[in-house]
Amino acid sequence: MNRFQLYEKTPAEKFEDAHLLGNGALGASVYGGVPYEKLLINHDTLWSGQEQLKVHPGTRAHFNEARELILDGRLKEANNLINDEMLGYWSECYLPLGELHVTLGQTDDWRSMKLRKVLQNDMPYENYSRILSLNDAIERIEYDQGGVHYLRECFVSHPDDVVALRLSATGGKFGFALAIDSKLRYETRIDGASVAIAGRAPDRTEPYDPITEPKVGYLEDAVSDSIRFAAFAEVVETDGQLLRSPYRLYVQDASYAVILLSAGTNYAGYQVRRDRDAAKVLARCEGTVRKAAARGWEAIRAAHVEDYQRLFNRVDVDFGESVTGLAPTSMRLSFASTSIDDPDVSALALQVTRYLTIAASRPGSQAMNLQGIWNADIVPPWASNYTTNINVQMNYWATEVLNLSECHEPKIDLVRELADSGREAANALYGMEGWVTHHNTDLFRMATIAGEDAAWCWWPFGGVWMAQHLWQHWLYTGDEAFLRQTVYPVLRGAVQFVLDYLAEDRDGYLVTPPSTSPENKFLLPGYSFSQLLGEVSPGNRFSPNQEQVCAVCRASTMDLALTRELFGNFAQAVGKLGLSDELVAKAQVALTKLYPFQIGRHGQLQEWDQDFEECTPGMGHMSHLVTVYPTAVITARNNPALFAAAEKSFQRRRQHGGLKHAWPGAWALCLAARFRDAEACAEITNSVAGHMAASGLMEGMKQIDAIMGWGAGIAEMLLQSHDGAIELLPALPMLWQRGSIRGMRARGGVTVDIAWEGNRLSEAMLTADRDGVYPVRSGAREVTMKLTAGQPVRLNGALQPQ
Repeated sequence: MNRFQLYEKTPAEKFEDAHLLGNGALGASVYGGVPYEKLLINHDTLWSGQEQLKVHPGTRAHFNEARELILDGRLKEANNLINDEMLGYWSECYLPLGELHVTLGQTDDWRSMKLRKVLQNDMPYENYSRILSLNDAIERIEYDQGGVHYLRECFVSHPDDVVALRLSATGGKFGFALAIDSKLRYETRIDGASVAIAGRAPDRTEPYDPITEPKVGYLEDAVSDSIRFAAFAEVVETDGQLLRSPYRLYVQDASYAVILLSAGTNYAGYQVRRDRDAAKVLARCEGTVRKAAARGWEAIRAAHVEDYQRLFNRVDVDFGESVTGLAPTSMRLSFASTSIDDPDVSALALQVTRYLTIAASRPGSQAMNLQGIWNADIVPPWASNYTTNINVQMNYWATEVLNLSECHEPKIDLVRELADSGREAANALYGMEGWVTHHNTDLFRMATIAGEDAAWCWWPFGGVWMAQHLWQHWLYTGDEAFLRQTVYPVLRGAVQFVLDYLAEDRDGYLVTPPSTSPENKFLLPGYSFSQLLGEVSPGNRFSPNQEQVCAVCRASTMDLALTRELFGNFAQAVGKLGLSDELVAKAQVALTKLYPFQIGRHGQLQEWDQDFEECTPGMGHMSHLVTVYPTAVITARNNPALFAAAEKSFQRRRQHGGLKHAWPGAWALCLAARFRDAEACAEITNSVAGHMAASGLMEGMKQIDAIMGWGAGIAEMLLQSHDGAIELLPALPMLWQRGSIRGMRARGGVTVDIAWEGNRLSEAMLTADRDGVYPVRSGAREVTMKLTAGQPVRLNGALQPQ
């Protein structure tokens, strides 16, 4: 049995259960239906709208007034002012491009009652399976029907930039109808053995407006600069007969057929002028298919496998014999969520994280959005945008440690381009230097404020958190050219903005008003949760009693933590490059005056500058715990008291019922690993599986961040390198008695292999990219290793060289 696969015994009935294929930019969701096969096609550059600076004039006009209200302690007045006068406009939506329909059993004689019965699925089928193999990124769908064995193979090739689908039958012949459609405006073309569409995206979508209709709007073609798109599919190999109608293509009496599809848009890059002619996009897609077709199915398939395995095979993992391995993946996830312990489910989750990263994020593609690159809806949940207060970061937490560093590049490109668009936003919104990004962005690098509520929209530290990824990439790779050309200027611009944004409070501390702890709210002094029990529930951040609930304050712990990390990283970058920069001294002075972290009445790390009572004690956002993960602003070694307070905050969140599923559960897993709470890791690992669909997306929400964070948390349980040493097995659950992992990466550029037996380290091997001295830690034992570039060093369980 192939251990690393997504396996189901039935076709997918909804989008979240379809298997996801991709090459970074081009995505396909495979449903595996009988007799209907539907491939949902996405392209990472198909978004509604166009470039524009969306600035509400009230933001700058009222900014100083809001700041003074906060410094005077009039928090609710400031909150109301922001909500009434200072918020902005939502991002654009990520859109579905089209659907490739393959109707097996169909012929051009659609009037036949016998045929209608086949298409209504009155003919039973058996021995059905749909399997996405993570070893080669190929989907295989098999079943028996009417004495014939049917097989479909599908993949999305990165070398050839096509969706490749092969249908075959053993013991009989088959026919099918082929067509493409779209939920967007488009035209169809049938020519020879091909079907194609060309169209354009809407000029605006409004996913968050709860009242007005329509949600989607188109301008006239002549004045619209919205994205143009096209898809071209062709039957490039078959032994069947081809027939055509004006809307679809038919193949009859075939034992096999190969279909290749290419799709794309006219998006030419950030701030690059686009050609509005969709016909040129279609011509490019046609050329891509014809070039691939000339190579043939076997060559396309072989190139795809070789390209994919070059990345995927860097890491191998074995957490022991599987308990539920013979069951369909959806059932295995259900078992795990009901605490049937199977460490192999975590091994699978780790590899699914790596698979989806390869499928959705390649050099030159766009960064993964809320749904990766897969989306079925014109108005998807949360616009399927880039949400920068946790979600897009979580998508990339595992990328470096799980040995996919080049797959981090699209996120780095996103940050670099936001640093450019964010300069205009910083000036227009605040009259400040440097660059800013708020709580979400899109293809066009929106850096301004979104709308609805200050609790999530007012957060000018989104860019500061995003910039962290550049620094992490440098720590893992040691690429000095990258440090000089990308990291340094981006960090410098973020430092400029934060220095301008800081304000002195009435006690002489530097604070960040207006400040929020993303998406959480608190009760104003004088009110308690018990007083409002009938109006505020533990899970309700949208409190109906708005007069007692507030979101803005002088300084949130998250703002302070990100500022401390940014200033520290910038100083290190300047030092590594041997530069002289006056901003370093200014930042260091600011750090001495920055409002300190506080410990509250429960012994918890405070989320805000005051010890407010939370509106939502079980809140999924744990923004103040960014101090512990993914940053290392607070560690057990550098500040034990604050670290213990942070752990208390973490425990309180869990006690109030949060942190079980979706991305909050994934973040909780990462935090539990940093707290070295192995048994909490085991419990959370199981709970994260709840509400996860067969694809790895979340049920209902359709987000990809939970599985990506799950993989990051598992990696953090096995290897940490943020606290001055390479730490092996810091949070290994008792039930994980034996196992191994090969190919993980530690900061400093070290490849790490680990094996354990009886729940204890048995062996490790370290291979450094460059000469250096590396502390290595396991439990209470720590040694210092001198490593030579490219020369593996093997250690036993006592960290002694072998």
